[in-house]
Amino acid sequence: MGNTTNMVPPDSSEMTSPEMVAYYNNRPLMWRNLGIIMLLNLGWMVVFTVVNPLIQLRMNTLGFGEGSLGLLGAINAWAYSYLVMYFAWKSDHTVSRFGRRVPYLFLSAPVIVIAVFVFPFINVMWLLAGIWLLQAFAMDIKAATIPLLNIDCMPRRMLARAGIPAAIMSAILGFLSMRYGMKLAEWNEYAPYFLGGIVLILTTLVGGLLIREPPVRDPTTEKFKPWSAIQVACHDRRRILLMISVSLFQCYACVIGSWVWLFAKNTLGMSRLETGQALAWGGLAAVLVSAPIGWLIDHVSPYKLMLAYCGLLGVHLFFVFQIHNSTSLIFVACLGAVLFPLYAASDIMIYRTADPKVIGSYTSTNSCLRGLTVGVLAMGMGYLIEHTGHNYYIAFVAAYFLQLLGLVALFGYRHLMLRDAPATTPQLAGSGFIQPPVIAGEGVE
Repeated sequence: MGNTTNMVPPDSSEMTSPEMVAYYNNRPLMWRNLGIIMLLNLGWMVVFTVVNPLIQLRMNTLGFGEGSLGLLGAINAWAYSYLVMYFAWKSDHTVSRFGRRVPYLFLSAPVIVIAVFVFPFINVMWLLAGIWLLQAFAMDIKAATIPLLNIDCMPRRMLARAGIPAAIMSAILGFLSMRYGMKLAEWNEYAPYFLGGIVLILTTLVGGLLIREPPVRDPTTEKFKPWSAIQVACHDRRRILLMISVSLFQCYACVIGSWVWLFAKNTLGMSRLETGQALAWGGLAAVLVSAPIGWLIDHVSPYKLMLAYCGLLGVHLFFVFQIHNSTSLIFVACLGAVLFPLYAASDIMIYRTADPKVIGSYTSTNSCLRGLTVGVLAMGMGYLIEHTGHNYYIAFVAAYFLQLLGLVALFGYRHLMLRDAPATTPQLAGSGFIQPPVIAGEGVE
Protein backbone atom coordinates (compact mmCIF):
# COMPACT_ATOMS: atom_id res chain seq x y z
CA MET A 1 0.00 0.00 0.00
CA GLY A 2 3.01 2.25 0.08
CA ASN A 3 4.81 4.03 2.84
CA THR A 4 2.96 3.80 6.12
CA THR A 5 5.60 5.17 8.42
CA ASN A 6 4.75 7.95 10.85
CA MET A 7 1.21 6.69 11.01
CA VAL A 8 -1.22 9.06 12.67
CA PRO A 9 -4.55 7.80 14.02
CA PRO A 10 -7.45 9.06 11.94
CA ASP A 11 -9.90 11.63 13.25
CA SER A 12 -12.93 10.28 15.06
CA SER A 13 -15.00 11.13 12.00
CA GLU A 14 -12.80 9.07 9.66
CA MET A 15 -13.51 5.40 9.07
CA THR A 16 -11.14 3.17 11.02
CA SER A 17 -11.16 0.12 8.76
CA PRO A 18 -7.66 -1.17 7.97
CA GLU A 19 -8.06 -0.04 4.35
CA MET A 20 -8.97 3.51 5.33
CA VAL A 21 -6.22 3.74 7.95
CA ALA A 22 -3.69 2.57 5.36
CA TYR A 23 -5.09 4.99 2.77
CA TYR A 24 -4.83 8.07 5.01
CA ASN A 25 -1.35 7.12 6.22
CA ASN A 26 0.04 6.54 2.73
CA ARG A 27 1.69 9.95 2.50
CA PRO A 28 3.08 9.59 -1.05
CA LEU A 29 -0.41 8.74 -2.29
CA MET A 30 -1.93 11.61 -0.31
CA TRP A 31 0.43 14.19 -1.81
CA ARG A 32 0.06 12.68 -5.29
CA ASN A 33 -3.72 12.97 -5.05
CA LEU A 34 -3.43 16.49 -3.68
CA GLY A 35 -1.24 17.53 -6.60
CA ILE A 36 -3.56 16.03 -9.23
CA ILE A 37 -6.69 17.50 -7.62
CA MET A 38 -4.95 20.86 -7.46
CA LEU A 39 -4.04 20.64 -11.14
CA LEU A 40 -7.62 19.78 -12.06
CA ASN A 41 -9.12 22.60 -10.00
CA LEU A 42 -6.53 25.15 -11.09
CA GLY A 43 -7.15 24.39 -14.76
CA TRP A 44 -10.86 25.03 -14.40
CA MET A 45 -10.32 28.05 -12.18
CA VAL A 46 -7.98 29.74 -14.66
CA VAL A 47 -10.40 29.25 -17.53
CA PHE A 48 -13.50 30.56 -15.81
CA THR A 49 -11.67 33.44 -14.13
CA VAL A 50 -11.43 34.83 -17.65
CA VAL A 51 -14.45 33.33 -19.41
CA ASN A 52 -17.13 34.09 -16.78
CA PRO A 53 -16.71 37.90 -16.81
CA LEU A 54 -16.40 37.85 -20.62
CA ILE A 55 -19.73 36.02 -20.80
CA GLN A 56 -21.44 38.40 -18.38
CA LEU A 57 -20.12 41.50 -20.13
CA ARG A 58 -21.05 40.14 -23.56
CA MET A 59 -24.58 39.30 -22.48
CA ASN A 60 -24.98 42.76 -20.97
CA THR A 61 -23.73 44.36 -24.21
CA LEU A 62 -26.22 42.30 -26.25
CA GLY A 63 -29.15 43.56 -24.18
CA PHE A 64 -29.38 41.55 -20.95
CA GLY A 65 -29.96 43.99 -18.08
CA GLU A 66 -29.13 43.37 -14.43
CA GLY A 67 -32.63 42.05 -13.80
CA SER A 68 -32.43 39.52 -16.64
CA LEU A 69 -28.94 38.42 -15.65
CA GLY A 70 -30.07 38.10 -12.06
CA LEU A 71 -33.08 36.01 -13.11
CA LEU A 72 -30.87 33.63 -15.10
CA GLY A 73 -28.55 33.36 -12.11
CA ALA A 74 -31.51 32.64 -9.85
CA ILE A 75 -32.83 29.88 -12.14
CA ASN A 76 -29.44 28.21 -12.11
CA ALA A 77 -28.96 28.65 -8.35
CA TRP A 78 -32.34 27.12 -7.58
CA ALA A 79 -31.74 24.25 -9.98
CA TYR A 80 -28.38 23.76 -8.31
CA SER A 81 -30.10 23.52 -4.94
CA TYR A 82 -31.73 20.29 -6.11
CA LEU A 83 -28.98 19.00 -8.41
CA VAL A 84 -26.31 19.31 -5.74
CA MET A 85 -28.29 17.04 -3.41
CA TYR A 86 -29.11 14.52 -6.13
CA PHE A 87 -25.64 14.17 -7.59
CA ALA A 88 -23.80 14.34 -4.27
CA TRP A 89 -26.11 11.63 -2.93
CA LYS A 90 -25.65 9.58 -6.09
CA SER A 91 -21.88 9.94 -5.92
CA ASP A 92 -21.87 8.85 -2.26
CA HIS A 93 -23.37 5.56 -3.43
CA THR A 94 -21.60 5.19 -6.78
CA VAL A 95 -19.33 2.18 -7.20
CA SER A 96 -17.12 2.17 -10.31
CA ARG A 97 -13.54 1.51 -11.30
CA PHE A 98 -13.03 5.29 -11.58
CA GLY A 99 -14.26 5.90 -8.02
CA ARG A 100 -17.28 7.67 -6.56
CA ARG A 101 -16.80 11.26 -7.75
CA VAL A 102 -14.72 11.14 -10.95
CA PRO A 103 -17.47 9.59 -13.17
CA TYR A 104 -19.46 12.80 -12.76
CA LEU A 105 -16.54 14.83 -14.06
CA PHE A 106 -16.66 12.82 -17.28
CA LEU A 107 -20.45 13.28 -17.37
CA SER A 108 -20.42 17.08 -17.05
CA ALA A 109 -17.18 18.16 -18.73
CA PRO A 110 -18.17 17.52 -22.39
CA VAL A 111 -21.25 19.77 -22.10
CA ILE A 112 -19.23 22.55 -20.46
CA VAL A 113 -16.41 22.36 -22.98
CA ILE A 114 -18.77 22.47 -25.98
CA ALA A 115 -20.62 25.44 -24.49
CA VAL A 116 -17.34 27.33 -23.99
CA PHE A 117 -16.32 26.69 -27.60
CA VAL A 118 -19.64 27.84 -29.14
CA PHE A 119 -20.56 30.70 -26.80
CA PRO A 120 -18.70 33.55 -28.60
CA PHE A 121 -20.39 32.65 -31.90
CA ILE A 122 -23.97 32.95 -30.59
CA ASN A 123 -25.72 36.30 -31.03
CA VAL A 124 -29.41 35.33 -30.67
CA MET A 125 -30.43 36.32 -27.15
CA TRP A 126 -32.75 33.40 -26.35
CA LEU A 127 -30.21 30.92 -27.71
CA LEU A 128 -27.44 32.62 -25.76
CA ALA A 129 -29.48 32.28 -22.56
CA GLY A 130 -30.15 28.61 -23.33
CA ILE A 131 -26.46 27.83 -23.91
CA TRP A 132 -25.53 29.64 -20.71
CA LEU A 133 -28.11 27.72 -18.65
CA LEU A 134 -27.05 24.40 -20.17
CA GLN A 135 -23.43 25.08 -19.28
CA ALA A 136 -24.45 26.28 -15.81
CA PHE A 137 -26.43 23.07 -15.13
CA ALA A 138 -23.43 20.95 -16.17
CA MET A 139 -21.23 23.07 -13.91
CA ASP A 140 -23.69 22.32 -11.11
CA ILE A 141 -23.17 18.59 -11.56
CA LYS A 142 -19.41 19.07 -11.35
CA ALA A 143 -19.73 21.41 -8.37
CA ALA A 144 -21.89 18.88 -6.54
CA THR A 145 -19.32 16.09 -6.78
CA ILE A 146 -15.74 17.05 -7.63
CA PRO A 147 -15.09 19.36 -4.61
CA LEU A 148 -15.81 16.32 -2.44
CA LEU A 149 -12.50 14.89 -3.62
CA ASN A 150 -10.70 17.45 -1.45
CA ILE A 151 -12.54 16.11 1.60
CA ASP A 152 -12.38 12.44 0.62
CA CYS A 153 -8.66 12.29 -0.08
CA MET A 154 -7.32 14.23 2.92
CA PRO A 155 -7.45 13.56 6.68
CA ARG A 156 -10.03 15.92 8.20
CA ARG A 157 -7.55 17.44 10.61
CA MET A 158 -5.55 18.70 7.62
CA LEU A 159 -8.37 20.10 5.47
CA ALA A 160 -7.62 23.79 5.84
CA ARG A 161 -3.82 23.39 5.76
CA ALA A 162 -4.00 21.05 2.76
CA GLY A 163 -5.74 23.83 0.89
CA ILE A 164 -2.85 26.26 1.38
CA PRO A 165 -0.81 25.19 -1.70
CA ALA A 166 -3.91 25.35 -3.90
CA ALA A 167 -4.83 28.76 -2.49
CA ILE A 168 -1.35 30.12 -3.23
CA MET A 169 -1.31 28.71 -6.75
CA SER A 170 -4.88 29.89 -7.37
CA ALA A 171 -3.90 33.39 -6.34
CA ILE A 172 -0.85 33.51 -8.61
CA LEU A 173 -2.59 31.94 -11.60
CA GLY A 174 -5.68 34.06 -10.99
CA PHE A 175 -3.52 37.17 -11.20
CA LEU A 176 -1.89 36.05 -14.44
CA SER A 177 -5.09 34.80 -16.09
CA MET A 178 -7.08 37.91 -15.16
CA ARG A 179 -4.34 40.28 -16.24
CA TYR A 180 -3.38 38.62 -19.50
CA GLY A 181 -6.67 36.89 -20.30
CA MET A 182 -8.35 40.24 -20.82
CA LYS A 183 -5.44 41.36 -22.99
CA LEU A 184 -5.92 38.21 -25.03
CA ALA A 185 -9.62 39.04 -25.43
CA GLU A 186 -8.73 42.53 -26.66
CA TRP A 187 -6.41 40.99 -29.25
CA ASN A 188 -8.88 38.30 -30.35
CA GLU A 189 -12.38 37.95 -28.91
CA TYR A 190 -12.52 34.20 -29.49
CA ALA A 191 -9.02 33.25 -28.28
CA PRO A 192 -9.84 32.99 -24.51
CA TYR A 193 -12.77 30.66 -25.23
CA PHE A 194 -10.75 28.44 -27.58
CA LEU A 195 -7.70 28.18 -25.33
CA GLY A 196 -9.96 27.74 -22.31
CA GLY A 197 -11.71 24.78 -23.91
CA ILE A 198 -8.36 23.12 -24.62
CA VAL A 199 -7.23 23.61 -20.99
CA LEU A 200 -10.51 22.11 -19.72
CA ILE A 201 -10.06 19.02 -21.89
CA LEU A 202 -6.45 18.42 -20.80
CA THR A 203 -6.95 18.94 -17.07
CA THR A 204 -10.13 16.83 -17.08
CA LEU A 205 -8.33 13.89 -18.69
CA VAL A 206 -5.29 14.12 -16.41
CA GLY A 207 -7.30 14.60 -13.23
CA GLY A 208 -10.05 12.15 -14.02
CA LEU A 209 -7.72 9.31 -15.00
CA LEU A 210 -5.03 9.68 -12.31
CA ILE A 211 -6.84 10.57 -9.07
CA ARG A 212 -7.12 7.59 -6.72
CA GLU A 213 -10.12 7.88 -4.44
CA PRO A 214 -10.31 6.30 -0.95
CA PRO A 215 -11.67 2.75 -0.58
CA VAL A 216 -15.19 3.76 0.42
CA ARG A 217 -17.97 1.50 -0.89
CA ASP A 218 -21.54 2.32 0.04
CA PRO A 219 -23.87 0.95 -2.67
CA THR A 220 -27.58 1.33 -2.14
CA THR A 221 -30.77 0.09 -3.74
CA GLU A 222 -32.77 2.93 -2.24
CA LYS A 223 -34.10 5.47 -4.71
CA PHE A 224 -33.21 9.11 -4.24
CA LYS A 225 -35.87 11.33 -2.74
CA PRO A 226 -35.53 15.12 -2.53
CA TRP A 227 -35.30 14.88 1.24
CA SER A 228 -32.82 11.97 1.33
CA ALA A 229 -29.70 14.10 1.80
CA ILE A 230 -31.45 16.57 4.10
CA GLN A 231 -32.63 13.71 6.32
CA VAL A 232 -29.07 12.55 6.85
CA ALA A 233 -27.48 15.98 7.32
CA CYS A 234 -30.20 17.32 9.59
CA HIS A 235 -30.63 14.27 11.80
CA ASP A 236 -29.66 16.71 14.53
CA ARG A 237 -31.92 19.66 13.76
CA ARG A 238 -29.58 22.13 15.38
CA ARG A 239 -27.44 21.83 12.26
CA ILE A 240 -30.16 23.59 10.26
CA LEU A 241 -29.46 26.82 12.13
CA LEU A 242 -25.73 26.38 11.49
CA MET A 243 -26.33 25.86 7.76
CA ILE A 244 -28.54 28.96 7.62
CA SER A 245 -25.72 30.99 9.13
CA VAL A 246 -23.26 29.62 6.55
CA SER A 247 -25.63 30.64 3.75
CA LEU A 248 -25.98 34.17 5.11
CA PHE A 249 -22.23 34.60 5.59
CA GLN A 250 -21.74 34.36 1.83
CA CYS A 251 -24.12 37.22 0.98
CA TYR A 252 -21.75 40.17 0.83
CA ALA A 253 -18.89 38.44 -1.00
CA CYS A 254 -21.37 36.85 -3.40
CA VAL A 255 -23.00 40.15 -4.37
CA ILE A 256 -19.65 41.92 -4.72
CA GLY A 257 -18.30 39.09 -6.88
CA SER A 258 -21.44 38.91 -9.02
CA TRP A 259 -21.69 42.58 -9.90
CA VAL A 260 -18.17 44.05 -9.65
CA TRP A 261 -17.55 43.81 -13.41
CA LEU A 262 -20.78 45.59 -14.35
CA PHE A 263 -20.25 48.04 -11.48
CA ALA A 264 -16.84 48.92 -12.94
CA LYS A 265 -18.28 49.21 -16.45
CA ASN A 266 -21.56 51.03 -15.79
CA THR A 267 -20.71 53.11 -12.69
CA LEU A 268 -16.98 53.72 -12.94
CA GLY A 269 -16.78 53.77 -16.74
CA MET A 270 -13.83 51.36 -16.81
CA SER A 271 -13.03 49.06 -19.72
CA ARG A 272 -12.86 45.30 -19.17
CA LEU A 273 -9.09 45.45 -19.64
CA GLU A 274 -8.73 48.12 -16.94
CA THR A 275 -11.07 46.19 -14.65
CA GLY A 276 -9.25 42.90 -15.18
CA GLN A 277 -5.85 44.43 -14.51
CA ALA A 278 -7.14 46.08 -11.32
CA LEU A 279 -8.94 43.01 -9.96
CA ALA A 280 -5.97 40.78 -10.79
CA TRP A 281 -3.95 42.28 -7.93
CA GLY A 282 -6.38 40.76 -5.45
CA GLY A 283 -4.99 37.37 -6.38
CA LEU A 284 -1.49 38.31 -5.33
CA ALA A 285 -2.78 39.73 -2.06
CA ALA A 286 -4.43 36.37 -1.36
CA VAL A 287 -1.02 34.66 -1.56
CA LEU A 288 0.14 36.56 1.52
CA VAL A 289 -2.70 35.32 3.70
CA SER A 290 -3.22 31.75 2.42
CA ALA A 291 -1.05 30.09 5.07
CA PRO A 292 -2.12 32.30 8.03
CA ILE A 293 -5.80 31.86 7.22
CA GLY A 294 -5.43 28.09 6.89
CA TRP A 295 -3.76 28.02 10.30
CA LEU A 296 -6.40 30.29 11.85
CA ILE A 297 -9.29 28.17 10.59
CA ASP A 298 -7.73 25.01 11.99
CA HIS A 299 -6.82 26.51 15.39
CA VAL A 300 -9.11 29.44 16.29
CA SER A 301 -12.75 29.29 17.32
CA PRO A 302 -15.01 29.82 14.27
CA TYR A 303 -17.26 31.99 16.41
CA LYS A 304 -14.45 34.45 17.02
CA LEU A 305 -13.37 34.31 13.39
CA MET A 306 -16.84 35.02 12.05
CA LEU A 307 -17.31 37.97 14.40
CA ALA A 308 -14.04 39.41 13.13
CA TYR A 309 -15.01 38.55 9.54
CA CYS A 310 -18.28 40.48 9.64
CA GLY A 311 -16.64 43.46 11.32
CA LEU A 312 -13.86 43.61 8.74
CA LEU A 313 -16.35 43.36 5.88
CA GLY A 314 -17.91 46.55 7.22
CA VAL A 315 -14.51 48.20 6.66
CA HIS A 316 -14.46 46.74 3.15
CA LEU A 317 -17.92 48.19 2.43
CA PHE A 318 -16.73 51.64 3.56
CA PHE A 319 -13.90 51.54 1.06
CA VAL A 320 -16.20 50.34 -1.73
CA PHE A 321 -17.85 53.75 -1.53
CA GLN A 322 -14.42 55.34 -2.03
CA ILE A 323 -13.74 53.63 -5.38
CA HIS A 324 -13.27 56.23 -8.12
CA ASN A 325 -10.48 54.87 -10.32
CA SER A 326 -8.26 51.87 -11.00
CA THR A 327 -6.02 52.55 -8.00
CA SER A 328 -8.86 52.52 -5.48
CA LEU A 329 -10.38 49.45 -7.15
CA ILE A 330 -7.03 47.66 -6.74
CA PHE A 331 -7.01 48.47 -3.03
CA VAL A 332 -10.56 47.20 -2.50
CA ALA A 333 -9.87 44.07 -4.54
CA CYS A 334 -6.79 43.30 -2.44
CA LEU A 335 -8.70 43.92 0.80
CA GLY A 336 -11.47 41.58 -0.32
CA ALA A 337 -8.99 38.88 -1.34
CA VAL A 338 -7.49 39.01 2.16
CA LEU A 339 -10.84 38.91 3.97
CA PHE A 340 -13.16 36.67 1.94
CA PRO A 341 -11.27 33.37 2.58
CA LEU A 342 -12.22 33.62 6.26
CA TYR A 343 -15.68 32.48 5.17
CA ALA A 344 -14.31 28.92 5.09
CA ALA A 345 -14.24 28.92 8.90
CA SER A 346 -18.02 28.64 8.95
CA ASP A 347 -18.27 26.27 6.01
CA ILE A 348 -15.84 23.73 7.49
CA MET A 349 -17.99 23.50 10.64
CA ILE A 350 -20.60 21.64 8.57
CA TYR A 351 -18.52 18.66 7.54
CA ARG A 352 -15.55 18.60 9.90
CA THR A 353 -17.01 15.66 11.84
CA ALA A 354 -19.16 13.99 9.18
CA ASP A 355 -18.87 10.27 8.37
CA PRO A 356 -17.04 9.78 5.02
CA LYS A 357 -19.81 7.45 3.85
CA VAL A 358 -22.39 10.25 3.88
CA ILE A 359 -20.22 13.34 3.48
CA GLY A 360 -22.07 14.16 0.25
CA SER A 361 -25.33 14.48 2.16
CA TYR A 362 -23.78 17.03 4.51
CA THR A 363 -22.10 19.12 1.85
CA SER A 364 -25.03 18.93 -0.56
CA THR A 365 -27.60 19.99 2.03
CA ASN A 366 -25.36 22.88 2.96
CA SER A 367 -24.93 23.71 -0.74
CA CYS A 368 -28.69 23.43 -1.28
CA LEU A 369 -29.35 26.14 1.29
CA ARG A 370 -26.53 28.24 -0.15
CA GLY A 371 -27.98 27.79 -3.64
CA LEU A 372 -31.42 28.92 -2.50
CA THR A 373 -29.80 31.97 -0.91
CA VAL A 374 -27.73 32.74 -4.00
CA GLY A 375 -30.84 32.49 -6.16
CA VAL A 376 -32.71 34.99 -4.03
CA LEU A 377 -29.65 37.26 -4.00
CA ALA A 378 -29.13 37.04 -7.76
CA MET A 379 -32.71 37.86 -8.69
CA GLY A 380 -33.40 40.28 -5.83
CA MET A 381 -30.21 42.29 -6.20
CA GLY A 382 -30.42 42.25 -9.99
CA TYR A 383 -33.86 43.81 -10.01
CA LEU A 384 -32.91 46.13 -7.12
CA ILE A 385 -29.96 47.47 -9.13
CA GLU A 386 -31.99 47.81 -12.32
CA HIS A 387 -34.94 49.57 -10.66
CA THR A 388 -32.79 52.04 -8.71
CA GLY A 389 -31.15 53.49 -11.79
CA HIS A 390 -28.27 50.97 -11.88
CA ASN A 391 -27.30 51.81 -8.31
CA TYR A 392 -24.94 49.01 -7.29
CA TYR A 393 -24.15 50.61 -3.93
CA ILE A 394 -27.65 49.85 -2.64
CA ALA A 395 -27.16 46.16 -3.42
CA PHE A 396 -23.79 46.10 -1.64
CA VAL A 397 -25.26 47.66 1.52
CA ALA A 398 -28.29 45.34 1.51
CA ALA A 399 -26.01 42.31 1.15
CA TYR A 400 -23.91 43.42 4.10
CA PHE A 401 -26.91 43.65 6.41
CA LEU A 402 -28.00 40.16 5.32
CA GLN A 403 -24.48 39.04 6.20
CA LEU A 404 -24.90 40.29 9.76
CA LEU A 405 -27.97 38.08 10.18
CA GLY A 406 -25.59 35.15 9.83
CA LEU A 407 -24.15 36.05 13.24
CA VAL A 408 -27.60 35.80 14.78
CA ALA A 409 -28.07 32.29 13.39
CA LEU A 410 -24.51 31.19 14.29
CA PHE A 411 -24.74 32.29 17.91
CA GLY A 412 -28.23 30.84 18.15
CA TYR A 413 -26.66 27.51 17.16
CA ARG A 414 -23.88 28.02 19.72
CA HIS A 415 -26.45 28.70 22.44
CA LEU A 416 -28.25 25.43 21.66
CA MET A 417 -24.98 23.50 21.68
CA LEU A 418 -23.84 25.01 24.99
CA ARG A 419 -27.21 24.27 26.52
CA ASP A 420 -27.06 20.62 25.48
CA ALA A 421 -23.31 20.01 25.92
CA PRO A 422 -22.36 17.24 28.38
CA ALA A 423 -21.75 18.63 31.84
CA THR A 424 -18.46 16.74 31.97
CA THR A 425 -16.93 18.70 29.11
CA PRO A 426 -17.66 22.39 29.79
CA GLN A 427 -14.24 23.44 28.55
CA LEU A 428 -14.93 21.85 25.17
CA ALA A 429 -18.44 23.23 25.06
CA GLY A 430 -17.12 26.76 25.35
CA SER A 431 -14.18 26.32 23.03
CA GLY A 432 -16.01 27.24 19.87
CA PHE A 433 -15.46 23.83 18.27
CA ILE A 434 -18.80 22.31 19.15
CA GLN A 435 -20.29 19.76 16.83
CA PRO A 436 -23.39 17.68 17.58
CA PRO A 437 -22.90 13.93 18.16
CA VAL A 438 -25.14 12.85 15.30
CA ILE A 439 -23.63 9.64 14.00
CA ALA A 440 -21.29 6.88 15.03
CA GLY A 441 -17.77 8.18 15.24
CA GLU A 442 -18.85 11.79 15.67
CA GLY A 443 -18.33 13.58 18.94
CA VAL A 444 -17.88 16.93 20.55
CA GLU A 445 -14.76 18.48 19.09
